[in-house]
Amino acid sequence: MTWITWIFAAVAYFYAGGSWNSFRYYQSLDEGFDQKAARWLHAGLLLQGVALAGLWVTQGQAPLGTASGVLGAFSFSLALALTIGRIKTPVPILGSLFSPFIFLLSAISFGGTLQTPCLEPYSVTPYIAIHIFLTFLGFSFFTLGFGVGVAFWIHEGQIKQHRIKSWSYRLPALEVLDRLTVFYIGLGFLFWLAGLGLGESQGGNLPSIHPTVLGSFFVLIIYACFFLLRWVFRLRGRKSMVLVMAGYFLALFIFMSVRYFMMTQTHF
Repeated sequence: MTWITWIFAAVAYFYAGGSWNSFRYYQSLDEGFDQKAARWLHAGLLLQGVALAGLWVTQGQAPLGTASGVLGAFSFSLALALTIGRIKTPVPILGSLFSPFIFLLSAISFGGTLQTPCLEPYSVTPYIAIHIFLTFLGFSFFTLGFGVGVAFWIHEGQIKQHRIKSWSYRLPALEVLDRLTVFYIGLGFLFWLAGLGLGESQGGNLPSIHPTVLGSFFVLIIYACFFLLRWVFRLRGRKSMVLVMAGYFLALFIFMSVRYFMMTQTHF
């Protein structure tokens, strides 16, 4: 194996260690396990960044030509989003929810079993690569915001019905969940907007009137309504989380639609 392959193997190993310690935290609520999980996650994130940069240098283009490369870039963006979230407000339960998913994506990417072409080599210019990464990062923050929003939805419903489940005691206070949702959706909005704007300014792979492009703008409209209702009309609670969920499902549909488009087209 090449040195980059060894680094990717180490990345999967560190993410596995983070997942295991996150699971142990969920079982015991021992903050020591959460701190270990964070260290494993940070080590994996750092090594993955080095490996992706190494591939870019050795191949002469961003490693986004195959499905494995796309999954690797997405796992990196999700790990980065989770790390940034921990800096804002450490919520160990998020690591327990998302660390296994990050490990799974990185393991599939390292295995290299998904070699389906996604983009023609000549189409992955540096600007398009940055556009894709910014979009991935925006979607990663939307994913975290959706997860926190669902937790808020369930937790508030249990409190109102006076039927609090035992696992709910592992969740932070509603105020913390609400604040984190706004934080993640806000960052996701900015990165999604930046990625979409860069892609359109560089011509992109899709025409401006394509449904996926229009849908991407509609995602921004939904989340803009979310912030408008919160800040102008003071809408809080589960009603505001409906927009979070609606925006995420549309973003997920757009995300998968663009991926399908890239895998089924031969010329851009």
